[in-house]
Amino acid sequence: MTSQDNTITPIRVASLASQVHDALAEMLLSGALRPDDRISMRDLAERLGVSVMPVRDAVARLVAQQALVVLPNRAVAVPLLTRGQFRDLTEVRVHNETHAAALAARRATQAQVAALRRADLAFEQALAAADAKPAVKANKDLHFVLYEAAGSPVLVEVIGALWLKAGPIINLDLEQDTRRRRTAVSRGWHARLLQAVEARDAQAAADAVEADIRSASEFILSRDILPA
Repeated sequence: MTSQDNTITPIRVASLASQVHDALAEMLLSGALRPDDRISMRDLAERLGVSVMPVRDAVARLVAQQALVVLPNRAVAVPLLTRGQFRDLTEVRVHNETHAAALAARRATQAQVAALRRADLAFEQALAAADAKPAVKANKDLHFVLYEAAGSPVLVEVIGALWLKAGPIINLDLEQDTRRRRTAVSRGWHARLLQAVEARDAQAAADAVEADIRSASEFILSRDILPA
């Protein structure tokens, strides 16, 4: 085996572990995994079509990010935040995401504004689905189109880490009637956000994002589904 071969193998392993991490992160961000969900690493490997080793490496990274926990039986679980932890998470999200929204209103290119319009339309279309998962994913996509337009990769990375914890909670079971009322509120704040970005109004964009985050937080807390 040549020295070149020796360098290629770990790169491939690392690359696969990174891909698995990204896949699991997307499941958390989009609410495909819910608080208290438990699954073995072997089942995760089968679902993703890989061996257990890259899953173990990816899970270790997500545990370090406090997005997953490994139970004594080696099963992987999504932590269920307490009400206090969720309130704390909400405040930190507001601080970072309103800053990103203000930057995006100032810096977004025309192409990025157009992408935000498409994401808003995709969110509205997703609301017609029978369950909440498509709307949760579309909502996440819309927010990250906005945050990418802020032009700060470090800020997007910070927000992404916060959403790893927030995403699963957003997708807790919602009855059809309560979900309809909640998403109607969200649509209104998204419309104001889009108008603010198009008008280059940084304060209005920040206010719309804050109202969207806080209204969602209040809705979740009102349903009494998080432990004290």
